Amino acid sequence: MSENVKAFINPKSGSIRITGTVDFVDADGNITSTVENPKFCGCGLSKEKPFCDGSHKEKTQIS
Repeated sequence: MSENVKAFINPKSGSIRITGTVDFVDADGNITSTVENPKFCGCGLSKEKPFCDGSHKEKTQIS
């Protein structure tokens, strides 16, 4: 199993998708949660920040 994760940035929406398992840690270094293949909001429209919920798709359809 590979320990390398990959990050992909969508140039249109600004979202960032990471492939692999990601540990989120607090200021003390304690793992607070573990997420598989997270996708982060880059447009500021998500209602689930910091995660992407696809809200950018509605904006691009209106424009």
